[in-house]
Amino acid sequence: MNVNGRVLRANTRSFVFGTRVPKEDVPVFGAFVKTCIQHKNATVFGLIYDIAVEDDGVTRMLSVAEDGLVKPEEIEWQRSRRVPIEVSVLCVGYRDGDAAGQAIRQVLPPQPPLTLDEVVSCTPEEVQQFTQQLDFFRLVLDAHDAPCDELLAASLRLASQTHRESARLPPPVWLRAGPAAGRRRRTAGWIVAPVGITRGGAILWRMHGDC
Repeated sequence: MNVNGRVLRANTRSFVFGTRVPKEDVPVFGAFVKTCIQHKNATVFGLIYDIAVEDDGVTRMLSVAEDGLVKPEEIEWQRSRRVPIEVSVLCVGYRDGDAAGQAIRQVLPPQPPLTLDEVVSCTPEEVQQFTQQLDFFRLVLDAHDAPCDELLAASLRLASQTHRESARLPPPVWLRAGPAAGRRRRTAGWIVAPVGITRGGAILWRMHGDC
């Protein structure tokens, strides 16, 4: 999946972008994306939390056509076109400029992106850098429009894939639901400590190497 779209509307907490993609490139829930803002030419990072497939005139006519009047190849042709999509993104951090060495702040950006600003997928290196910290949990758990539990799980699952596919050591941040809170545990050479509780009551744990 390689996201490439333009901002439709935005505020400091979230933004929506539109895109047309082949069906095999429809954006994925929980994926990391980025866009730019005017303030210090900063890069804003976000998590996809909602994906809406839009219809058009041809789609509406095909959906209500009587059985036998629509050939299977006509439906397949319609599906093979670029699909219009609206994607909602939760802002979870930003960095000044677009240089990879700049520190990432996992707080709300100072301003929203402007309409028609470009939105693209984060690179694997950016995802790895971003998930070195856990402060963005607070922004996700405070989001009222996003399914926060599922969004955290999906984003961390995608992030863990980028860590495993790289030549680096296992990710320093690893989260999983635990049976109890309030204490540190030691598991197979890893220190496991609780870092928060989701609205659904699941406990979030941080795993890091035992130094």
